[in-house]
Amino acid sequence: MLMVAVSLAALPAAGLKDLEARAAALKAKGDAAGALAAYQEAAALDPKSAWLQDEIGFLLAVLNRRAEALPYFERALQLDVHYAPAQFHLGVTYFLEHDPGRAIPALQSAAALDPGNPAYQSKFGEALVDTGEPAEAIPHLKAAVAAQPADASAWNSLGTALEKTGDAPGALDAYRHTVELQPSNVNARNSLGLMLVKTRRPDEGIVEFEKVLAADPSNNAALFNIGFTHLLKDELEQAIAAFRELLSRDPSSAAVHYNLGIALKDKDDIDGALVELGKALEIDPNLAEAHYMTGIAYWQSGDFDRAVTEMRAAIRTRPDYADAYFMLGTVLKQKGDRAAAEEALRTAIRLDPANPGPYNTLGQLLRLKGQIAESDRMFAEGERVKRAKESLLGVRAEGQ
Repeated sequence: MLMVAVSLAALPAAGLKDLEARAAALKAKGDAAGALAAYQEAAALDPKSAWLQDEIGFLLAVLNRRAEALPYFERALQLDVHYAPAQFHLGVTYFLEHDPGRAIPALQSAAALDPGNPAYQSKFGEALVDTGEPAEAIPHLKAAVAAQPADASAWNSLGTALEKTGDAPGALDAYRHTVELQPSNVNARNSLGLMLVKTRRPDEGIVEFEKVLAADPSNNAALFNIGFTHLLKDELEQAIAAFRELLSRDPSSAAVHYNLGIALKDKDDIDGALVELGKALEIDPNLAEAHYMTGIAYWQSGDFDRAVTEMRAAIRTRPDYADAYFMLGTVLKQKGDRAAAEEALRTAIRLDPANPGPYNTLGQLLRLKGQIAESDRMFAEGERVKRAKESLLGVRAEGQ
């Protein structure tokens, strides 16, 4: 039989449609490298296709070759600036490269070009949350979950945005959706537990934290949340046990030493509290709250000089620390330093005019100084602020 050799060059080149079909089939099978090669061949035949440039960039990104992918997305947009998928992929790639300055405009463009696409709205919202703009993220994330209620990631990002903007009930609802869709998402379950605590359902919060620990016994965040919730409930033994267990796992946490110090102080173990608060300050000397609580502990033990020192340290670390100024004024008044006490109390009022405490202490101090009319005015203002605060708390409780 006569054999005829045929060169590859003599074979007919694959047509554009054939290459695109082959690439799509390989992509559907999960063969990103094979699909990439086919799309690159197709792009050589049709170099002005924004769609092909975007597909090549997408597959490069899938193959963790993001630096190579970026020029393809940019080329796609040079060919068609209104091509939303390329804007989206460009934004996601820059987001993964930790370049929010470039990611945000691209994701914003994608969301504007195709507002009905929930993935575009979700990723843009997530990026806004990540870059510290939760209020701006909320409409996009709400649009995403409305269009695609099974998108757990969008619900979780919405929960984070609502939590950061102070909408605890809304965040609670969003995190509950996340956990229903992804029961194994321990971070979302921890967030759900915290929102239950913040909305005055601490026992339900503890149940969620315990579910996290059942799934992940080494989850220190859940154990910390359990200790913190018991501390809020004044269940001091349980709080102390949780914090001591955490310190056995990691003794380098200033926050755990600090909270254990508070629990011990509330249990009237002042010496133990001072030890833990001191350890917190060794780890983080700028922890203003630890200076403040140390000052409270010294004040409770009658050591007014050290109490003043710690309150001043708290104020140096955080100059707008109204509570520290209030306590400083209180201690200075007890020490007999009336001028310095008055200055501290007036500063506390200026920084937090909604706290009735400094008005009343200042009223007492002014009465001691013989300034009766000004003292009466301070007492009256303190009573007015107290009534306003109680009224506001009542409204919030009713709303929750």
